[in-house]
Amino acid sequence: MTIGNLQVIVSRTRLLALWLACALSISAGATFSAVGTSVPISADLATGIATDIFPISLKLQQGNLFLTNPIVLFLDHGRVGIRVHFQAFDHRPDAGIAISETGQATVSGIPGYDAATRKILLGDPKIDSLEFDRSNEATRNFLRQINTAWSAQVANPLRAEIPPHPYMIPLRNNIQSLTYDGNNLIITLAYQ
Repeated sequence: MTIGNLQVIVSRTRLLALWLACALSISAGATFSAVGTSVPISADLATGIATDIFPISLKLQQGNLFLTNPIVLFLDHGRVGIRVHFQAFDHRPDAGIAISETGQATVSGIPGYDAATRKILLGDPKIDSLEFDRSNEATRNFLRQINTAWSAQVANPLRAEIPPHPYMIPLRNNIQSLTYDGNNLIITLAYQ
């Protein structure tokens, strides 16, 4: 046996050992759970994910609320918020009504996750701020309608679907919990 042949055998043996190690790690991952794998989500990434589900249109008693430009906010006391721009409008041409007012709102809550229903939770949801750009009878009327709709339709906790964002799609079937550590939203995953 020459030195050249020996080098080829050693090289192939190393390649075989590497291939075997990869195969074992893949099969081990497929048969054992990886409990507690966590994925941090920054405020910027959360804003990007939220942007995919906006704009949102909500029906009011008389009129509509059109929400745009979401910004996720990491707040104190375990709360996460989202600030949006909105347009409240009531267009009923046959009644001679054409009202449009704009403003900003911030809502917040304590994030969580219900693994049984695969829903994102927002505990203790509340409107932190709701400000129209102008103050007049129309904005006061819209404010009453928004507060009435919030009281009638928002439960504690507020439940939402996992956003269909490309970052979330590979994770959605393996989410075990969602928490907030003061700096990031933390998704804990379990793979089987």
